[in-house]
Amino acid sequence: MGIIEISEITVFRGRNKVLENFSLSVNGGEVVCLAGENGCGKSTVIEAASGLISLENGSTKIRGQLIRDSDGRRGRTTFGLCLQDDCVMGDELVGERIMDSAMKNFDVSPLLRDWNLQHREHDRVAMLSGGQRRKVAAISGIVPALTSNEPLAILLDEPDSGLDNKSTELLSKNLRNLAAGGHAILVASHDSEIIKNANRVIRFPFDVEEQNPPEGKFMSIETGSTRKPLIGHRLNLRTLCGLSNNGIAGLLTLGAMIALFDVSGLSGKTQIGFIMAPALAAGLCGNPINRLLMENRSHAWWITKSPILPNSIFHSLILYLAITLMAAIVSDNVVVAVIICGGILGVFTEMTMSIITQSTLNLSRPNAVMIRLLTPILILPWAVVVDNLTT
Repeated sequence: MGIIEISEITVFRGRNKVLENFSLSVNGGEVVCLAGENGCGKSTVIEAASGLISLENGSTKIRGQLIRDSDGRRGRTTFGLCLQDDCVMGDELVGERIMDSAMKNFDVSPLLRDWNLQHREHDRVAMLSGGQRRKVAAISGIVPALTSNEPLAILLDEPDSGLDNKSTELLSKNLRNLAAGGHAILVASHDSEIIKNANRVIRFPFDVEEQNPPEGKFMSIETGSTRKPLIGHRLNLRTLCGLSNNGIAGLLTLGAMIALFDVSGLSGKTQIGFIMAPALAAGLCGNPINRLLMENRSHAWWITKSPILPNSIFHSLILYLAITLMAAIVSDNVVVAVIICGGILGVFTEMTMSIITQSTLNLSRPNAVMIRLLTPILILPWAVVVDNLTT
């Protein structure tokens, strides 16, 4: 059994059947290149192998772990991935992204020096040129194998797109070196340099060509401790997106209510509802990190790493507690239980909105789906909490 196993998969893109009963096995120490015209199914194979698209039939496995099957079952294991989109958020730092991809702490300077990015280690990705961003995406795809002594799978979808000739040659050399380390590489590419360095070339529609590429030499990068991603919390602190998106909505709601109501005359259920409303309004804005994940299809890359996308729930809880406390002070009813309930209500609302958003992210036109029309139902938890706190 190969490290990458694709078994009789059938995949539809819209109404078009792109792959039918397609099977492929990639062994350790092997580079398999998918070649062919645009739209022939190369990217579909990569995305199916990584578990990003639904299968009409068949299954995909990596290192014996089920990644996805036609019954909708999902699994995850460690592997490298580079998609056609860069899948990097603009506010991530270059060095930070490389270590997050490896899930280990290590000195990234020598690696970035090889790719002529050593001077951009602490820069935000948004400040890079298109070619430099593609370098970061390509490095992110191969670095899990570069930092591992165990054979891993590497899935690369046209990683050479936008790279200069020198960088493409470096990428090809890295693929041969990774193969020498026992890793399995599946790459889709039009580039002759990458194609000639493959052990097998699958030219769609499925002509297979065996090759004898030069041998590489694998040297793993020395790493330190396991890295805790916490990317959502880091980005929230860096961009203050939680305050600017959710916090402002809560404060505007509080300000509008102060202008409309005689706060000193509020009591009972009306007063509790006044205190809880800003947290509800802030939570309805959803997880602020979801907006960042929409950049360059970053959510697709992260969902292959963990079923839980990067978020800032802990920071959100603090924000909702603070907003509820402000409303309680204004209404002259500072009760600890009410403030805690406001914080929890805000987090619950935000998480529900996140689930609604994430359920449409893989669609070709997620904003065209009317699922957000369901959000008014979130007034019910708020009403239940207000009623119980009043009682």
